[in-house]
Amino acid sequence: MDKKEIIKKLGAMRSSDPCFGGGKIVSSVSTEPLDVALDAWRLYSDVNALDTYLFSSAQKLEKEVMEWLAGMLHGSHAAGYITTGGTESNIAALYAAKKMYPGKREVIVPDSVHYSVLKAADLMGLKVKKTGLDKNFRADVGDIEKALSKDTLAVVATAGTASLGMVDPVEEINGLCGDVFFHVDAAFGGFILPFIVGRVTDFRLDNLDSLTIDPHKMGCAPIPAGALLFRDASYLKELTVQPAYIPITSYTLSGSRSAGAVAAVWATIRCLGLEGYEKNARECLRNTSLLCRELKKVSGAGIVTEPDVNIVGVRLPDIEKTASELRKRGWGIAVNKELSCIRFAVMPHVTREVVLGFIGELKEVLN
Repeated sequence: MDKKEIIKKLGAMRSSDPCFGGGKIVSSVSTEPLDVALDAWRLYSDVNALDTYLFSSAQKLEKEVMEWLAGMLHGSHAAGYITTGGTESNIAALYAAKKMYPGKREVIVPDSVHYSVLKAADLMGLKVKKTGLDKNFRADVGDIEKALSKDTLAVVATAGTASLGMVDPVEEINGLCGDVFFHVDAAFGGFILPFIVGRVTDFRLDNLDSLTIDPHKMGCAPIPAGALLFRDASYLKELTVQPAYIPITSYTLSGSRSAGAVAAVWATIRCLGLEGYEKNARECLRNTSLLCRELKKVSGAGIVTEPDVNIVGVRLPDIEKTASELRKRGWGIAVNKELSCIRFAVMPHVTREVVLGFIGELKEVLN
């Protein structure tokens, strides 16, 4: 196939899927990336971020990205790297914990923890101790305290749960973790919570060891682009390897890594800045509040609980049938079978008009 035919074929295939520009994709935690980020990706598409002895500019870009993220997260000495996303970041965080405390094997996680943490524990032969949630679906601090033992390796809390957008009581959990590794999975909430007054989920917490944050979610960068930060660079030393066949020192979970992702994140944060992210966060939170208010006015509909960030569990009657009817109308939705609700992520492409359009069509479906 020649180039034109290949692109035509791909275009036809992509056109069969929904696009973010239409606004109706409401269960995805991704959004349309900035053009400047895609241009940046292309410039570095042939660069392997592993090969720092060849591509020093990619290493410089990554250092600047991590310094910027550390600043937003109040980590004056924080250090880390760009990953493929929250799953890799969570695995690498627990790997660091295991290296630092090799004699301990138990990981305490709330029932709402992301599945990647369970995957990490399974990969490393760690024992998972699950703890309960309170009435608002946040981690029960009392349960965590009871679960702590001399064998506890790590405690994991979530700042923006995948199902309901809840933020665990991270500050209270921090107080329990003086001698255990404490990891916060802020893959989703990391670019929202810095702009919510009164929420502290970052390195201002004295016992926080590591934090996951995803630029390819509310960071508006292309996929894949996650990030993992540790309190300081000493944690990275625990993960360091020095291959004999190339003159590098590596501390990343992946070997070869796309510098395209690094450049794309760099371009995105440079373009948006803290002001742009704050504007996005406030707009998404306003539209989240609008969605919750309007849902309560719809007969038969409602929400599972008031969310802390911009993910809503939408309760509907006859959930599978209602979801099917909404999909026929072009809505990109996913059903949470455990909670019998729709996950509605109010991302930057989900505008006020999209929210009101959803409410209007929902009323038609339910009537």
